[in-house]
Amino acid sequence: MGLSTACNEQAVHHARPAGSGEKKMKESGMKAVLFGYHEMACTGLKALMDAGFTVSALFTHADPASGAQFYGSVARLAERHNIPVFITEDVNTAEWQARIASLEADYLFCFSYRQVLSEAILSSVKKGAYNVHAALLPAYRGRAHLNWVIIKGETQTGVTLHRMIKRPDAGPILAQKAVEIHPQDNALALHTRLVATTAQMLPTWLDALVAGELTETPQDERAASCFGSRKPEDGQIHWQAPARDIHNLVRALAFPWPGAFTLADSQRFTVWQTRVIDARKASQPGEVVSVTPLVIGCGQGQLEILQGQSAGGESVTGTTLAGQLGLIVGQHLAR
Repeated sequence: MGLSTACNEQAVHHARPAGSGEKKMKESGMKAVLFGYHEMACTGLKALMDAGFTVSALFTHADPASGAQFYGSVARLAERHNIPVFITEDVNTAEWQARIASLEADYLFCFSYRQVLSEAILSSVKKGAYNVHAALLPAYRGRAHLNWVIIKGETQTGVTLHRMIKRPDAGPILAQKAVEIHPQDNALALHTRLVATTAQMLPTWLDALVAGELTETPQDERAASCFGSRKPEDGQIHWQAPARDIHNLVRALAFPWPGAFTLADSQRFTVWQTRVIDARKASQPGEVVSVTPLVIGCGQGQLEILQGQSAGGESVTGTTLAGQLGLIVGQHLAR
C-alpha cells in the first residue's frame, strides 16, 4: 500500500469523493484514534463511524502478501474513508507519543492490535482508552486466545469491552457477551462468530459508553489466566495425549492457520480435520490402527483423520493420505 513506517510518514489514501454513495452516518462530535488489525478492527472501525465518531487516525500492521489474506483489510477500509493510516514497528517512541497526543482525541479504541501501548499513549486521550478483547476476561488474557480456548476444550468464550491500563487485558470490564463454542467448531468458524457478535454488540456499547451508562467492574485476579502467542512448531501432535485433546488441537489450528502436524518416519504431514471414535481394538499412542479409514491410536482413545495434507500436496481424505504416505497398519507415527 506504500505506507511508510517513519514517524513523519504520510498516509496514502484511495478516497471516494463526498456524496459517492457512502452510508450517511450520525455525528457524535467525538474524536477517536483507532489501533487495530484484522477483521475485528474492520468491525470496530465500521461501528465507530456508524456511531458518529470522527476517527482521526488508524494505527495498524502491514497486510500479508497478496493471496495470503483471508480477512478484511482495515487499512484499505480506513483509506476509503479518508482516515490517515500509519504502520510502525514501535508506536511507543516519544515521537509517536507526541504525534498521537497532538490528535487531541476523546477516545482511544483497540481491536486486535499487537503492540502493548504505553501509559503515555493511553493517557493522551481525554475520555479513556478501551479495548475489545475476544475472550471472557479475566480468563484468556494475552495472545492467541481464539486458538487457546479451543485447545483447552472450552465450550464458551465471548467478547469483552474493558478500559485499558498499563497491564494488558487487566483493566476494568464495562461489558461482555458470551459466545458458545460448538463441538465441531474450528478456529475460523469461531472467529467468524466472534466478529459477528462484536458487530452486533458494539452499537449499543458505544452509545452507552458515550452516555456514561456503563459501569466499570474490576477484574477478579483469582479467575485470571494468560496465554502466550503460538508458533507453527507448536502444532506438533503428541500422540500420547488423549484423543479429545488432539482433536481440539486440530480444530484450533485448522486452515487458514498453519495446522496440526505429525511425522510418518521422516515424512511430515498436516492434519486438518479429525473425529474422536470409540477404540476398535487396543492400540499404542501413534499406532496406525486402520488405513481405511485412517485411524490412529492415542494415549486415551483413537482418532480418525478425516482430512490431511502431505508436504507439497493438497488436502485429501484420510484414506487417500494414507495411500500417499504409504502407511500400513501397525506402523507408528512420531510420538
